[in-house]
Amino acid sequence: MDSTRPFEIAECQQAAKGLKSSWQDMAGSEALIRALVAERNGDSPLALFWTEVHRALCQEHKGF
Repeated sequence: MDSTRPFEIAECQQAAKGLKSSWQDMAGSEALIRALVAERNGDSPLALFWTEVHRALCQEHKGF
């Protein structure tokens, strides 16, 4: 993810699928950890991307 350009919702959904396949039920936690690390490193756009990935994961569980 290049944090110097705006991200697309489709990129968030794709990242959510990737995290879900790797981290299963911990995917949301991983997305939030990545957002925290990005923010701590001063990369707010990347932190926003990972929070949107977390939101996409939450939307996926909303149907249950």
